[in-house]
Amino acid sequence: MKWLVLVLTAALFLPGAYAGESTKQIIQNHLSEQRLDDAEDTVEDWVKNEPENAEAWHIRGIVMAQQAQDSFFSALSYAGKSVDSFEKAVELEPGSLEYRTALLQFYMMAPSIAGGDDEKALAQIEALREIDAVEGAFARVKYLEHHEKEEQARTLVNEILAEHPNNADVLVYLGFQEQKDGNYEKAFSFFEQAAEGESRKGEAPVMALYQFGKTSVLAEEHLDKGIVALQQYLDAELPDSAPKAHWANFRLAQLLALKGNDEESQQLIASLKKVDDKELQKQLSSWN
Repeated sequence: MKWLVLVLTAALFLPGAYAGESTKQIIQNHLSEQRLDDAEDTVEDWVKNEPENAEAWHIRGIVMAQQAQDSFFSALSYAGKSVDSFEKAVELEPGSLEYRTALLQFYMMAPSIAGGDDEKALAQIEALREIDAVEGAFARVKYLEHHEKEEQARTLVNEILAEHPNNADVLVYLGFQEQKDGNYEKAFSFFEQAAEGESRKGEAPVMALYQFGKTSVLAEEHLDKGIVALQQYLDAELPDSAPKAHWANFRLAQLLALKGNDEESQQLIASLKKVDDKELQKQLSSWN
């Protein structure tokens, strides 16, 4: 049931997402501590007490998905409860992009024996398109990528960009693709445009700042612009889905070193060695 990790990612149940809201905070804490049975008990009480609360059902879907991932004999039962919950959330709040996206991810990623259904996935893509044309088109892109139709996906993204040239989400996506392919000048251009673009959630312009700085490290070019972008990123309110501040400081240290500012770079590196992030420490060891 490892596919359920993708559902959890799509559902955006991330650390800090529900801070200050008691029931959701309790569930979040249970999940982060791997106390899945406690999370299940809490969310079951929640939907029992508030059966018309779409968010409660959505989070129940996340909890049951996590239970399915962690179970063996009961995995299919929990998967069924998960998809039922995601469907209930959409039924109660059909205009929610978040709830429909989670349900789409389940239908798309799950095996058919666990509730996956390609036709239902396509129906959710169409429903998303009716709510928000760009979100629906992006959902279609993810669907095509899932089915390894990369050329069709890229063509569709370019069509979206032609219709929405200032959409930061599209520009960041294209920047990622160019960065991955080593086409750094094109990546710089997309990220620079995205930083000034429009985004429904407001996250993409901030993400573009970090990615511009990272691309500067990879390309060893536009160092001054990369430093400014990372400094702006560190000054911004970071979305839950964005790289943590210590990653931006790591990229900043790399750029400072490339510019020959070794003392300032080493000061940043020294502060980062105390951060509890295994991947960061691994990269620090291999780079420094």
